[in-house]
Amino acid sequence: MTIIRSTIFCVLVSSLLLTANSHASAAEKLSDILLEAKWDGIIGTWVDADTKGATVNATYAWKIKDRVIEVTTKQGNQETAALMGVNGKTGAVFHMGADSDGTSSLGEWKVEDNGDAVLGIVFTSGDGEDGALSIRHHRVDKDTILVTIELPQPIQFKLIRAKK
Repeated sequence: MTIIRSTIFCVLVSSLLLTANSHASAAEKLSDILLEAKWDGIIGTWVDADTKGATVNATYAWKIKDRVIEVTTKQGNQETAALMGVNGKTGAVFHMGADSDGTSSLGEWKVEDNGDAVLGIVFTSGDGEDGALSIRHHRVDKDTILVTIELPQPIQFKLIRAKK
């Protein structure tokens, strides 16, 4: 359960806040997709609302301006690194990442009509266990995101923008 929980969290936070419509133009830049989906304010550091970052700390930064976002997260001793970008052939926004426990993940973002960003991912734990998840991101306001891991018993938590 620890592997699954840490996988869920690392993928969730890694992927958190990156959205795009899967029908985007292949020539479209990630920055344009984010702007159109109203998720362009994601760049920066986000922390869990309950502990103000003692439990979860995630930073979203342009690795390649307008094209690729690097997401780094820390949860306890676990670290995660992920990249998000646009598939040049399909225009889909992809997510790929790995964590310090050896879990790797690959996913695709879709924006629903209500503005929620949903990440569908598949992952393989460091022990070789395969799984799949759907993670919903609902923008409450410019500084708050409600995250729901869509399981039979959903897991929900709130992320807030870290104060500078």
